[in-house]
Amino acid sequence: EKVHINILNAISEKKCTVVFTMGSATKSLYNEFRNCAEIVELNSILNKRNKWINEHLRKSIVGAINKKSTVKIVFGCNNSYYYQLISKIKKTIKKFDLFHAFEENDSRISNVVSSVSSIDKRIVINLKAKNDIIAFYKSHNISDRYIQNIEIIQNGIELTEKIYSNKNDNAVKVGFVGRWSHEKRPELFLEIAKKIQSKVSNIEFVMVGTGMKNNIDLINKAAVTFLGEITNEEKMIDLYKSLHFIAITSTSEGFPMVVMEAMSHGVIPISTNVGGIYEHIAHQKNGLLVNAINEDAIVDQFCEAVLYLTNHLSEKNKMSKAAFDYARENFGIEKFNKAYQELLLQ
Repeated sequence: EKVHINILNAISEKKCTVVFTMGSATKSLYNEFRNCAEIVELNSILNKRNKWINEHLRKSIVGAINKKSTVKIVFGCNNSYYYQLISKIKKTIKKFDLFHAFEENDSRISNVVSSVSSIDKRIVINLKAKNDIIAFYKSHNISDRYIQNIEIIQNGIELTEKIYSNKNDNAVKVGFVGRWSHEKRPELFLEIAKKIQSKVSNIEFVMVGTGMKNNIDLINKAAVTFLGEITNEEKMIDLYKSLHFIAITSTSEGFPMVVMEAMSHGVIPISTNVGGIYEHIAHQKNGLLVNAINEDAIVDQFCEAVLYLTNHLSEKNKMSKAAFDYARENFGIEKFNKAYQELLLQ
């Protein structure tokens, strides 16, 4: 959602309508969307699963888009409903989509393949996602000419810190920032916390995000502090400033915004080597990559990394500074804004 808000902010001079077809795990960013665009919510209608109503809804939406002379572009992301519409939208309206990452046997592959001739520009956030789409094309015998329609636009963030600040080495803190979901594997973070805290007592573990209240007993048993869902930007910055490490235990990723935000405050990312993470994290330079597949081995490697760097402060501080410098050089929002302005302000 943050990425989509950033896109809207980049093209704020244009009048935009955002159509939500699914509910979100949280309403925390809803007002930001309302400040950027007119909002249309369809999920309450679609959830009724009435074929007659849904068919008339599709015709109504397509008709409204096609009749509106001011509509120049439609843009979809992670939304199967979008692909039910675009083949019926007139050809003079450009059609774009955006993919962050793909999982193994991803259900969206059929959308990628079936819509290839309808999409004018396919946006991805890194080379890994681009190569995945090219592989889908090849496996379905799709012409190579469609590859030229794939464009990489890397995500960006507001860089609030201009000068690197040393961390408090007397209060080492490891964080997990995200939602409680299958692919994020937060339960591995709890295992890491339990294992490290059985060996040392001076390392604190904290979690921030959505979907965690239902698992609060597991969090408490692991002696991890749950800080809730932090939506205030200043409070989030304060958290990043207090963290030494951020843990990414996911089975799949594009390149998480939280890693970009954390690195911009000198937080060292320790991450499973999935998705496009390797494109930005250089192992033992500005972060650490965990290559293990087995979950027990993943936990062991995370623990080894945290304990080693905690006991070798000069290396930890050097890596922290390298993470900060890399973020300053590569993650600024300006390139992101310029790329989306060139794409959408037509």
